[in-house]
Amino acid sequence: MEIAANVQGRLKVLGTALRDELDFDQIQDWGPRLTCWLEEIVPERVRKAVRQSKIDWIEDALEILANHSDQLELAHQAHNWLKEQFIIGYHGSRLNEEEISSVRKYGLLPLVPHQRRERLVSILSMHPDWPEVQHRLDDVIVDFGNGIHGRREGQAHLTISKEGLLTSFNHYLVEGSEFDQAVAVNLLGKSARKLLALERQSVLFRVAIPGEIALGLSEHWLRENELSGLVRLTLQFWAYWLHDPHFDPSTQHVDFGLIFKETVPPEWITKTTMIDESELLKTYRR
Repeated sequence: MEIAANVQGRLKVLGTALRDELDFDQIQDWGPRLTCWLEEIVPERVRKAVRQSKIDWIEDALEILANHSDQLELAHQAHNWLKEQFIIGYHGSRLNEEEISSVRKYGLLPLVPHQRRERLVSILSMHPDWPEVQHRLDDVIVDFGNGIHGRREGQAHLTISKEGLLTSFNHYLVEGSEFDQAVAVNLLGKSARKLLALERQSVLFRVAIPGEIALGLSEHWLRENELSGLVRLTLQFWAYWLHDPHFDPSTQHVDFGLIFKETVPPEWITKTTMIDESELLKTYRR
């Protein structure tokens, strides 16, 4: 089941004209648009060279392209193109109806560890060993929130490949919050994961992120003149698509995350999809 968001409301909040979208797995949509944008610096003779080269790895296509182009200008123009897009990100989890409604109303909120306590107690108290470990809960919440076992506090995560999330790392959809999983397993072992799934549905949120914001997240830790991961990944896959027009990025299990330190606004959530757990379990590995 899919629930569409108010797209006009999203545009109003962003205060921008209608943009195209880059949904990473859908290169048949965005690939030709990027080709048109880069036509002057990647003309047909260069694209032909990439198309006719022997290429073993996806990364090799970009190297060949760069050897036939002005590398700095190529990166600069790809960056400018991405700024003009909505970059599509995906967030998967396992939530009840109230929690799903909250996300659609308030957006994706950064993790506040101590606010998960009540929910964790209600779930983990069903485990027969809970009385023996409950005294450790507060310490474990701190350790995995912003302590010796992790720095998850104040973060909300998206990834750019829908298919990657549905297949290669779909444990978020099967079991829910990574933070909840970490706390539960530390206290009660792997069997506690099953409790996190009770009375909750696998749900996928599709989010349209303004390109300049997605790029800012991608570039946050870069050194001077270093190519952002989002620009590099886009150019790598586009270059390989020039070589093989039947190339499908969704088969590559891409795990490229965007970490938000503030709320992802509800107006950016364009679709909410309930996922069939039986499909997830075909590739689920833990």
